[in-house]
Amino acid sequence: MSTIGELIDDLAREHGDRPALISADRRVSFDELRAATDGVAKGLATLGVSKGTRVGILMPNRPEWLACAFGALKLGAVVVPLNTLLRKPELDYVLRHADVTVLLMVDRFLHHDYTAVLRDICPALDIAAAPLASPQLPALRRVIVHGAERVAAALSFDSMLQAGASLGDDWLVAAQAQVSGADEAAVFFTSGTTAAPKGVVHTHATMLRAAHNVADRLGLTPDDRTWGYLPFFFTGGLVAVALATLSRGGAVLLQEVFEPGATLRLMAAHGCTTLFAWPHQAEALLAHPDFPRASLRLRKGVGAQTAWAARIFQPGHQAVGTWGMTETGPMAASSRHDEPLAVRAGAHGRPMPGLEFRIAEPDTGRPLPANTDGELLVRGDSLMLHYYKMAPAECFDAEGFFHTGDLARLDEDGLLHFIGRIKDVIKTAGVNVAAAEVEATLQQHPQVKVAHATGIPHPTRGENVAAFIVRRDAACTEDDLVTFCRARLATYKVPRHIFFCSETELPLLGSGKVDKQALRKLAQTRVDTLET
Repeated sequence: MSTIGELIDDLAREHGDRPALISADRRVSFDELRAATDGVAKGLATLGVSKGTRVGILMPNRPEWLACAFGALKLGAVVVPLNTLLRKPELDYVLRHADVTVLLMVDRFLHHDYTAVLRDICPALDIAAAPLASPQLPALRRVIVHGAERVAAALSFDSMLQAGASLGDDWLVAAQAQVSGADEAAVFFTSGTTAAPKGVVHTHATMLRAAHNVADRLGLTPDDRTWGYLPFFFTGGLVAVALATLSRGGAVLLQEVFEPGATLRLMAAHGCTTLFAWPHQAEALLAHPDFPRASLRLRKGVGAQTAWAARIFQPGHQAVGTWGMTETGPMAASSRHDEPLAVRAGAHGRPMPGLEFRIAEPDTGRPLPANTDGELLVRGDSLMLHYYKMAPAECFDAEGFFHTGDLARLDEDGLLHFIGRIKDVIKTAGVNVAAAEVEATLQQHPQVKVAHATGIPHPTRGENVAAFIVRRDAACTEDDLVTFCRARLATYKVPRHIFFCSETELPLLGSGKVDKQALRKLAQTRVDTLET
């Protein structure tokens, strides 16, 4: 198969009534997923969606999200996954920058009233006219709402499906035949820090290749059940979790809102085998009183190199170490599930098939030898096509390499050792300190739950190392941690400032990662407060 639509059709033929999607109260088979996908495709077609149309999706992880995405992709449309945490200015920017023409959305989710936000952005929605004509969002023509609350110019999800019911299957087959693997499939937005987020363009071919690589490295089979909380608006959720699992005939366990107790019950009830989780989620599951009694079967997934892997995965597990980013589809490096644990836990793996890595001097691009820290460069066939509205020449160097901005090294066996973002290098007294190294050392302390390091400007040293710590026990002191670090780190790497905080005080990006730029400002504020 060469397109995602063809994959969905092939999976239905092969796996039929086997479960594809499972939530606490719903179960969707591969046949039902294909039928829902075809229903959305036909409904969208009646609204004028065709090859190249930008279709935005603003929903939490639920079966309709995937049906909408796969349905749009069958028509050759370009899916624009929208982060459910976006605030009004961010949503406004993404809708305009990506030229979203049709928006599929829920009316509300958690404390977000998307209908009200969209009306603020686009007042024309209050006028009963279709298609839309809005100076605020000039590309937007149709809004389809899944939920009870709508506005005058919006169409209900059920009405869209009913309109498409008149189109025959032969018509859809003919439309789908016009789509190729080289066609653009999705625009994923990165988390912006110092600049507006970029739109990462992936094709059907890059997403399918990336999904195949993930499934192969993790050893996924039809018997696997993958926890699918990682949001589908990330490549990690849509490609590494959903497409990778479904492509092998496995099932994705869907959960719209993370709550440790509910997650443990869902995993235990449906025999979850595969885990993709952010560190704070893994820690929350481990801390929950029901964890020892959950009878979990987790043995596959990512995070083999983390401190929590041995506690959350089954003994003799097959979890792997990985590295990746939105631009690489996401996972560009991984160990294999059948390699020794020392390999899987000791590094971030080897390049995925079809990808090539190079370590280069950040300022000059000069290639560096094995076991030398430098910037990681990537090229190959699961890499993004380009950034939206940017020419490839602006995204890649003359040899076709993408400069990741990540500090890493390749050892003599070709294994990748990720160190951290180059921008996370703290320059103190003329020496470079990787924030990730300081964080990793601190997190070895038994009373440290979370550690994040950053630099604070200093008039003579350039920067001082500072660390924000979430403690497991309030008895843990600054002196305890400094002493611990001095025994393990060179003197210049030891934090000169340690700030204790709660997890809720850590500033986060839309991706759920800590916002290092905001953390740096917070550190400066705390130092200024102490000095006054």
